[in-house]
Amino acid sequence: MTDAETNKWDFDEKGKIKTTRLVEWGVASVLEHIVLRIGYVRSRLEHEVYHGNDKSPHQVQVEISASAARELSIQLAKYADWLELKPQSPVLNGR
Repeated sequence: MTDAETNKWDFDEKGKIKTTRLVEWGVASVLEHIVLRIGYVRSRLEHEVYHGNDKSPHQVQVEISASAARELSIQLAKYADWLELKPQSPVLNGR
């Protein structure tokens, strides 16, 4: 990972990428843009509450272009393929 790529991520004190748990998502179109909705939880308790009411406590809704949506889908598919092959070290942007 280059310094420029590293600067775009948040890391914990052990140098691991910080994450939250994705629990739901959705896609809609608004005029000429695509809207991606990502619902997530930050803790085990929030995850349990989510299972009780089926609405994520935190949500991000981002507007993206059609070309960005295609690129994101390609990148996600590549990472899913790599994950199924059980890589030995983390990969960022195909590197």
